[in-house]
This record gives sequence, structure tokens and C-alpha cells, in this order.
Amino acid sequence: MFCFFGLAIIALIVLGSMVRSTRPGDRFRLLALALVCGGAAGNLIDRIRSAQGVVDFLDIGVGGWRWPTFNVADSAITVGAIALALSLWQEGRAHQRAKEAQAAEP
Repeated sequence: MFCFFGLAIIALIVLGSMVRSTRPGDRFRLLALALVCGGAAGNLIDRIRSAQGVVDFLDIGVGGWRWPTFNVADSAITVGAIALALSLWQEGRAHQRAKEAQAAEP
């Protein structure tokens, strides 16, 4: 339990520094970071509040038809991490194109 607690604190510190270094107006990256931070904070609060650990699971369905049970905070972390990876990939491509354009100039 203490391992997850420590990792969550470290992750929130790193994510906070990423938020501060994000360009003004980069809403996509800020949304991605907000999802990851919110999920990490939610899991951290659950671990502190409950001896059972993370408890925010949803079981959705109608009658015998069930959607797989999922954790809200982990879903936010997953969606945010994918969005953050896309944002960083796009930024890397933009830097590469700028570098190539600069190298092509006489």
C-alpha cells in the first residue's frame, strides 16, 4: 500500500511540473494532464480513506446484459495517458518538421 501511495505522490508532482511547463492555450494537453491528475488523486484519496483500497467501481447493465465493471479513476488515467501520448507525439513531429525545414534553408 505504501508503495502505491508513494508512486501516486511522485506522479502528481511530475504531472504538476508538466502542467506548469505546458504552453498557454494548449487545451488538449491540459485536458490530458487533468484526467491523469484527477485519476491519480482519486485513487490516492481512496487509498487513504478506505482500508479496502480503491473502491470507485461501476457495474452498469440492464437485466442480464452487463458492461464490464470498471474503475472511474483508472479510466480517467488511461484516457488521459493516451491523450498525453498523442499530444507529445504531435509536438515531437512538429519539432522534427521545423528542424527539417531549418536544415533545408540555404
